[in-house]
Amino acid sequence: MKRLLLQAIKFVGLSGIGWILDFCIYMGLGFVSSKLFINNIISSWAGVTFVFVFSTRKIFQNNSEVPLKCKYMIYILYQCVLILLISKLLNVINIMILNYITIDIVVRFSFAIAKIFVTPITMVLNFLVMKSIMERI
Repeated sequence: MKRLLLQAIKFVGLSGIGWILDFCIYMGLGFVSSKLFINNIISSWAGVTFVFVFSTRKIFQNNSEVPLKCKYMIYILYQCVLILLISKLLNVINIMILNYITIDIVVRFSFAIAKIFVTPITMVLNFLVMKSIMERI
């Protein structure tokens, strides 16, 4: 249990760095494009790749003979589905913010607020999937 908790803490820290990378790219794209779905897909790939590369070296052990490249492909397929679903959810949250909140600063940054709301969901799912791929496959 201690090992699992330590892995989770390390993953949250590393994912935090990946999230900052993702969020900065997302914010930059958000100022030049209103296509949140596309912006999130682009920014997410940068964060996903960063987290995979460093977590496979620093957090999780490859406990099988399945090559890391194959595990990366599995993780990428999972991320394709997750990013598409989360991008749709992000868009729904953004629309809800725009429809129900009239505070100017909130409306102006609704795309960023929506991204913040979906982040805990992706972080938990990514930890569970990454751990499973690396240590059980």
